[in-house]
Amino acid sequence: MATPPTHPDEHVQAPFAYGRIWWLGVGFLGIQLAFAVYNSFLPLLYREFLDSRALIGLLMGTDNLVGLLLIPVVGAWSDRVNSPLGRRLPFVVVGIPLAALTLFAIPFAAALLWTLIVTEVVFTAAMHLYRGPMAAMILDHTPPPRRSTSSGIAQLLGNLGVLISFAALARLYDVDRRLPFGLGAVVLTATLAVVWSRAERFPPHVDHTPVAAANPVAETVRGIRRLTDPRHRGALLVLVALLVTYVGFAGLQAMFTIYGVETLGLSEGRSASLLTAFAASFLVFALAAGMLGTRFGTIPTMLAGLATLPVLFLVAATVREPTRLAIVLALAGAAWPLFGVPAVALAADLGGRDRIGFFIGLYYAFTMTGQMIGPFVLGTSMDLFGNASMWVTAAVLTGAGFVVLRAARPHLRDLPGPTRTPEHA
Repeated sequence: MATPPTHPDEHVQAPFAYGRIWWLGVGFLGIQLAFAVYNSFLPLLYREFLDSRALIGLLMGTDNLVGLLLIPVVGAWSDRVNSPLGRRLPFVVVGIPLAALTLFAIPFAAALLWTLIVTEVVFTAAMHLYRGPMAAMILDHTPPPRRSTSSGIAQLLGNLGVLISFAALARLYDVDRRLPFGLGAVVLTATLAVVWSRAERFPPHVDHTPVAAANPVAETVRGIRRLTDPRHRGALLVLVALLVTYVGFAGLQAMFTIYGVETLGLSEGRSASLLTAFAASFLVFALAAGMLGTRFGTIPTMLAGLATLPVLFLVAATVREPTRLAIVLALAGAAWPLFGVPAVALAADLGGRDRIGFFIGLYYAFTMTGQMIGPFVLGTSMDLFGNASMWVTAAVLTGAGFVVLRAARPHLRDLPGPTRTPEHA
């Protein structure tokens, strides 16, 4: 049985095992594929019970409340777990089977509104039980200077899962709406076998010093309170920038199938598959975005993405022809990874060697909050101003994310741990 290093700096100079990161990234393929199925087709299932776009958006967001409450606690907890499987793997072993089972059950639960709500809440709770530890596990295997590249690998594979969902599973919805959910559950189960076989129980780039058991909720509360300290203002602003940007992005993702059906006149399956253009472009540019983050710094790369996205969203608001809209979506798919890929690496850097799980948990907590609010915000905009207003609202929110992230940059020199912006490298 593997044993943890006896000293926190042991193995810190271990080489970067690219191959292992690619295998572990398969875990993200399953995560993103499952969430793509969930986000694409849950609004359509809810539409059978509800007429209000705002209420559909609210339900698409509030089920994530469980994940929002769970994921920072899990992140802090995973920093302190002492087990033969290491710090992160126990959460993966429990979370994936439960997520696969409930994803499979969603279309069957759609016979009644309340059973649908309960099933999807359990699904999101299971996903967020292991999503943060999965991300932290990949970064535990990565030396800090390569974290942006490692994030690029993970997100490339994650968006391969999104592409599979949009290009293949979405078409199956028109045949039998149970098929995308069932096949997604099979993929999730397969990813557990891959991660189990490839993950080191005690990876080299995280502190494995045994720690005393502590209340994970209390640990989380203490960590969040530290963000109010002026010395951590940069970290807080980074998290706020993530929140604001994800309100716009998650809202678009959740409401796009309704936009495609009602405004573009597409079928439900074709509307979801139109997002293939975005996913394919993200797939191509994700690894390059990670390398750019390593070369030029995380924040400059993120700002470049945030400067481009509002323009593309405003252009999309004027396009009604599906092929032309697919081109705009492809351009957005090239810009989004400039923001999204280095963001995970930056969050891990803020945690140093002993609090990676906590800051990855905060990363997901703030982006989850955006995912919870976003569908309701954009759904309300669509109810008040028409479906095309979702693009304008997303552009405003993404521009606000640029402003907040730019304001965070001067404060990061005061934070412990590497941030890998050029000024502070």
